[in-house]
Amino acid sequence: MTTPTHKHCRRSLPASRLRQAVAAAVTGLALADAPASDATDIAVDEHVLYLDTRVNEAATGKLARFVRRGDVLLASPATLWKLGLRLPAGAATRHLVELPSLAGLSVQYDAPRQRLDLLAPVEMLDRPVTHIDLTLTEAAPRDARQRVPGAVLNYDLYGQRSGEGSNLSSFNELRLFGVGRGVWSNTMRSRLHAGPAKADVRARNTRLDSRWQLDLPESMITLTVGDTTTSALEWSRATRIGGIRLSRNFALQPYRITTPPAAFSGEAVLPSTVDLYIDGIRQSTHSLLPGRFQLDGSPSLNGTGHAQLVITDINGQRRALDFSLYGSPRLLQAGLSDWSLEGGVIRREYGQRSFRYGDVALASASLRHGMNKHLTLQTHVEGSHGIGQTGAGAVLLLGQRGGVVSGSWASSRAGARTGQQRGLGYQWTSPRLAAAASTLRRSADYRDVAAVHEGATLPRRTEQASLGISTPAGQLGLSYVMQQYPDTSRNRHAGLNWSLTSPGGALLNLNINRDLTDHRGESAFLYWSMPLDRHIATAASIGHDRGGNSLSVEAHRSASRGQGELGWRAQTSAGNHRYGARGEISQHGNHGQWTAGLDHDNRSGNSPLLYAGANGGIAWLGGRLHALPRVDDAFALVSTSGVAGVPVQLENRTVGVTNRHGQLLIPHLTAWQRNQLSIDPLDLPADMLLETVRHDAVPETRSAIQVAFAMRRTLAIQFGVRDRAGQWLPAGSRLTLKAPGAPSATTLVGHEGKVYLLDPPPLAHLYFRSDSDACSAAVPEAPLREGRINLADVVCQ
Repeated sequence: MTTPTHKHCRRSLPASRLRQAVAAAVTGLALADAPASDATDIAVDEHVLYLDTRVNEAATGKLARFVRRGDVLLASPATLWKLGLRLPAGAATRHLVELPSLAGLSVQYDAPRQRLDLLAPVEMLDRPVTHIDLTLTEAAPRDARQRVPGAVLNYDLYGQRSGEGSNLSSFNELRLFGVGRGVWSNTMRSRLHAGPAKADVRARNTRLDSRWQLDLPESMITLTVGDTTTSALEWSRATRIGGIRLSRNFALQPYRITTPPAAFSGEAVLPSTVDLYIDGIRQSTHSLLPGRFQLDGSPSLNGTGHAQLVITDINGQRRALDFSLYGSPRLLQAGLSDWSLEGGVIRREYGQRSFRYGDVALASASLRHGMNKHLTLQTHVEGSHGIGQTGAGAVLLLGQRGGVVSGSWASSRAGARTGQQRGLGYQWTSPRLAAAASTLRRSADYRDVAAVHEGATLPRRTEQASLGISTPAGQLGLSYVMQQYPDTSRNRHAGLNWSLTSPGGALLNLNINRDLTDHRGESAFLYWSMPLDRHIATAASIGHDRGGNSLSVEAHRSASRGQGELGWRAQTSAGNHRYGARGEISQHGNHGQWTAGLDHDNRSGNSPLLYAGANGGIAWLGGRLHALPRVDDAFALVSTSGVAGVPVQLENRTVGVTNRHGQLLIPHLTAWQRNQLSIDPLDLPADMLLETVRHDAVPETRSAIQVAFAMRRTLAIQFGVRDRAGQWLPAGSRLTLKAPGAPSATTLVGHEGKVYLLDPPPLAHLYFRSDSDACSAAVPEAPLREGRINLADVVCQ
């Protein structure tokens, strides 16, 4: 920047202002000037400067107006305010403020560059707090072109044969999706028994659930019509019904954070980078300008945790701020609600009868609402003929490390009987220690809908307590449960669990349970396992219960998912329960899983038990039937434009190759999330043309999508072009490509007259024109329609 000429008279200032405006336009800096009324109020011994100003090493992008009086720089309060500086009360009323008089402000004036560097304490920076909201997450965008109609049938088959006869059982689920809106599904269980006698044959089919489900991701609402369950809170219970359920469903926006966010505050004197770590794992990185800042983010933990902000300025200086916090998934963000509404009739004899429903309608509703980051309120109501129930509860976070306390109260009226229910609980979790205790007590006349219409008795009293301790000597867990039903004594159980994992991967686990009501109800189980390599392991166990003692030793090899390798298991047992051996083989391939084995008890007089099982799925998708593993949620059909043998990756992990039709089914995707599907162009021939190598697949719940990678083989030809004299056409010359029915195109001549053409149209000609010559040449015909081919040279005539 050119140094401005300093004038000592007021009349020269407008010309100086004009030159500074020109300089600002050239440098791209905006003018940060005082009001025009101040521009002429300058003494004869003062000079006006317009300087490129930086505050705390952050560029302001402005030319600021200063006054030089001897060796001291002055500025008006308006100029300093526009630079983002806050002045003391006394200085703010002055006409001009001497910069050295401002406590804590460091001034560095670079006269040759006409630049001023100001270093101010954070308290002097007049800037709003920079808020960085880590809870704002963008929903995964869905591509409507990926939606595809189809159907899938999941099956699970199991059969066994022994001297007592044969049994065959199956479970299947049929789903229809992509036809209209929503997903239709039906589940069924079938059984077939054949006894030793030919006439002893029994078969039974039982329908389980039939429903239609519609998801509305924008509003996070799910509508279910058919067989479903009522909602339940910690102090109420769910009931199977046939009817309608309308509910909030946070899973439709999986990137949304529903728990109360934690706030982390700090300040930066210089432009800095701030990293947020929670329990040693980095959660985010952000760049900041000088000033105060606040990060609003989810703790991403359950229980106590440690957060740390690491602030690194542009000079490489680092400092850390430590925070203690407590997170709980039982709490909701302030203002966020989770609710459910249901209506219908009770489902009876589920799993035994296909169409057995009650004849009395019921209604139910549940609501959770976050009042603030510490308190979430709850309520639940349900009612039917002759019964009404209502209740309220709360979940309260005690400070930052005090744990979570919960309480509830409910009342019911069934006929002339009125009852109450009261509950209280506490939970505290840390990486080393976890403790929980709760009690739920009901009066003799307390009822809910299931208790009145189905006779499902509620316990009068339930108490639970647990303690978990993590030490270098292993994980220790203690538990206590007590339940008391009407007209019965209390049932009390205590348990102890201890497990230790060695650095080599060996696991030792001890489990002891004791019935405190009936002291004969004791059981103990000691288990040990040792991996021998990645897939093979050996194990042994010793058990004791009321029936006696048992010992078991086994070795097994796990079947790798999708690899087609055989897995096996060999086991021998001795003791009061059984004395025999078991052998089993299995395979987990791309089309499902199967298992077969033999189990023999030497003490029984029966022949060995032979058994076999298989599970998987059959999908109708893309106009073809596909066999695949069982799919409980979403899946995808990948198409590579009919090209076979293309490796496909899911989240950068190869999951299979396309079949002879150029298709591959990927069975395990997560609904409503970005599932990155990709192909590696290095695995394809060099003459393959791709439009893209990556797609974000965002499927709907329990549905399929079709992801197409457009690709085709190309024809690339290369040949040389000479002029009439036999010389190569000059490198860099432009040639025009013309063909009947095709648009004209331009290409360049390389060294030695080389011309490269991709997919040239038939009967094409090349035309060359210069200041002294013009000629044309026919494009030579390639013997193939794909690949990279070098052809003979042609002459341009």
